[in-house]
Amino acid sequence: MKKIYDEAHGYIDLNEIETAVVDSDVFQRLRRIRQTSLAYLVYPGATHTRFSHSLGTLYMADKIGRKMFNEGTLDLTDLSYLRVAALLHDIGQFPFSHAIEGYYLSKYGEEGSNENLRTLILKESEELREVFQKQSVDLRKVEEILEGHSYISPIIDSDVDADRLDYLIRDSKHTGVSLGNVDTDRLLDTISYEEGQVVVKDKGIQSLENFYVARLHMYQAVYYHKTILGYELLLRKLYEKLIPRCCPSLDSLKGIREMIRLGTFDIWDDEWLFSRLYDSLYDEELPEQLRTLIRAFLTRRGPKVVYEEVLYRESKEDLHTIVKDLEKAGIPEDSIYPFEERIRVMRKDSITVLTKGRKRRLSDYSQTILSEMPESMLVRRIYVDHQFVNRAREVLR
Repeated sequence: MKKIYDEAHGYIDLNEIETAVVDSDVFQRLRRIRQTSLAYLVYPGATHTRFSHSLGTLYMADKIGRKMFNEGTLDLTDLSYLRVAALLHDIGQFPFSHAIEGYYLSKYGEEGSNENLRTLILKESEELREVFQKQSVDLRKVEEILEGHSYISPIIDSDVDADRLDYLIRDSKHTGVSLGNVDTDRLLDTISYEEGQVVVKDKGIQSLENFYVARLHMYQAVYYHKTILGYELLLRKLYEKLIPRCCPSLDSLKGIREMIRLGTFDIWDDEWLFSRLYDSLYDEELPEQLRTLIRAFLTRRGPKVVYEEVLYRESKEDLHTIVKDLEKAGIPEDSIYPFEERIRVMRKDSITVLTKGRKRRLSDYSQTILSEMPESMLVRRIYVDHQFVNRAREVLR
């Protein structure tokens, strides 16, 4: 066993197969991708990485898997594949994670997701293929778990899974937002996974409440924080403008696939994107307006919110109409950043409560605040570049 000391869970043990995966260039790349994208601009301590989160997800998946093994519902072979799948679940993350993923999603739909990129890496990376062949790992079994086709897939991807349990704990620790704390030991002792459903014993319902309330609060305080999101939108715009100029091959999924095949994918990380920004800042062939935006990003003078709604129902306001009003007031279209997204907080239809030997749907179990908790929240905002903030606020007032 190789031991790695983790700030969230203590020692994490890796066997020979997992050590070989971690030592690969494509996995080491995750050291250079921040877990919470640009959250460090608001929470200075949030510089932790996808690398540590991936190790933490393995740790949490192993805790769940060993509990199932002790109960006789999972064998040691499946446990070993669960650990490898948990380790690789984030291998397809983009530079700055969701900030840049959003650019490819807007162009290619689900083909531009980090899950699809993960599939490409598992299929096309010669480095990982060599690791799997040398260690006699059946890649199809790993893919089956990650793609949701295995009975143990919900341990990594479900409403209550190893991925979410780790990032809530880890992100809370590094941001200092204590709202993300979760009673994992009690929760894991009282939940199980049956046919894609999360089953929780009634004695563990308070721990489940704690998990979902923590998740909702972290969405509000960190993942969709108005300042963090504004800088992610700005970075996405800069990426969109720079990629056709500096690296046109990366403007397509075909180019990314070729990078994976050639073994150069591992340098496509946060530092790579920062280097493109630095190079472009003094490139006199670039438009002055673009260089001004890059400097605004680097010096933390990014766009600000001028309109905001965070709702647990539908909205009657039309963002398009508000954007048009701002344009009529002389604010350039390119300086306006509308954002609208419905975020799923929980899926009540995927949770069953086991009480007195009977299974009841969560929505029918009244002895919990979760039955009244909204399943999603709607975030609607309009940002403008900082030089237009006063004008925009006057218009909207």
